[in-house]
Amino acid sequence: MARSQNLAEFEKALKRLQLPMFTVMYADREGHIMHLFNGQVPVREQGDWKYWRGQIPGNTSKTLWTKTHPYEDLPRIIDPDSGWLQNANDPPWTTTFPATIKADKYPSYMAPRFMDFRAQSSASMLAEDEKITFDEMVEYKHSTNMEFAERILDDLIPSARKYGGELGQQSATVLEKWDRQANADSRGAVLFAYWARELDFDEAFSKPWTKDSPLTTPDGLANPKSAVALLEAAATKVQKVYGKLDVAWGEVFRLKHRNVNLPGNGGDGDLGIFRVVNFAPEENGRFQPVAGDSYVAAIEFSQPVQAMALMSYGNSSQPGSPHSVDQLELFAQKQLRPVWRIRKDIEANLESRKGFP
Repeated sequence: MARSQNLAEFEKALKRLQLPMFTVMYADREGHIMHLFNGQVPVREQGDWKYWRGQIPGNTSKTLWTKTHPYEDLPRIIDPDSGWLQNANDPPWTTTFPATIKADKYPSYMAPRFMDFRAQSSASMLAEDEKITFDEMVEYKHSTNMEFAERILDDLIPSARKYGGELGQQSATVLEKWDRQANADSRGAVLFAYWARELDFDEAFSKPWTKDSPLTTPDGLANPKSAVALLEAAATKVQKVYGKLDVAWGEVFRLKHRNVNLPGNGGDGDLGIFRVVNFAPEENGRFQPVAGDSYVAAIEFSQPVQAMALMSYGNSSQPGSPHSVDQLELFAQKQLRPVWRIRKDIEANLESRKGFP
C-alpha cells in the first residue's frame, strides 16, 4: 500500500485482504478518493449484525463459517459526487452524503446501521463547507463542539425550568451560558458530561435515530422529568466534588503524562466531540487521558506537499528523553508540528549527528 503510485496499484494491494479489519481511506494528488469497509468478513448463512454480536451456538454446523467475502463484496465507494469522505468509527453507509453505499445491497450481518453523534458532527462539518482550506481542516480536526449538547439542550433546559427545584434552576442557568464546547475554559461541559454519563442512550430519546434523518436524529427527551432528576443528581455530585456547578473543563480533565500536567480539551466521542480524548478518573475528582487522539496527520497534496502531524504522548518512551512529553503542550494548544520530509529541512532541525566508519 505504501509503495503504490496510484489508485489502481493501491487497490491491487488491498485485494490481497491481508488486513483482518479497519476501514481504509485513500486520497491522491489526482483528486481520487476512496473509502473501503475493509476486513476479512466471514460469509454467514444466517443472522443479522445483532445476532452475530451475541452468544452463538457452537454445537451446530449452521453457525460455522468456512470462507470470507472477496474484495468485490466489501462496501466501498470511489470518487463520490459529494467530493468528500468521512469515517468516525461508524459503519460504511454514512461515509458520505447523499448516501452512496446502500446498506440494503449487502448482507445484514456485514455492519450495523447507525450514525453516532461524532460521525454526524464530522459529516456536517464537511457537508456545510463547500471549500475547505488546509488551515480550516486542521481547525475542524480540533473541534470540541458537543453535537449531543447541540441536539438535546433545547429540550433539557426548558424541562429543568419546568420540573426542576432550586438545583435544577441553577443547572439550567449554567447550561444556558455554556458555549457547547469541551475547551479548557468551557464552563458547563463538566455538568453536562456528568448528566450524559447517567443516561441510557437507548431509552433517552423520544425520536430514535433513523436512516431517513441520519444527521438530525436521535432527538427529544423521552422522559423529561426523569432527565431533570438525573440532571439534579449530576449537579449534586459536581457541586460536592468541585464546589461549583460551572467548574472549567480543563480544571477537571487534565492532559497529564509523566511530569507534565496541563488543562485538557476534547472528550468522549459519545458526546459528539470530534476531537476524542478518553479520560479515566484519578484522585480528587480529576481525570487523565488514556486513549483517543494519539497520532494525527493533516496532509495536502500541493507542490510542495504540506504536512503537519502530532503524536500527543511523545515520540519516545526512553527514560529521560525530552521527546516523551514535548508534544503535549502543542496538543493542549490544538496545534500540530511540521513534518520534515526533505533533506534541507531535516538537516536544519537535527538534534544530533553520528558518523559510522
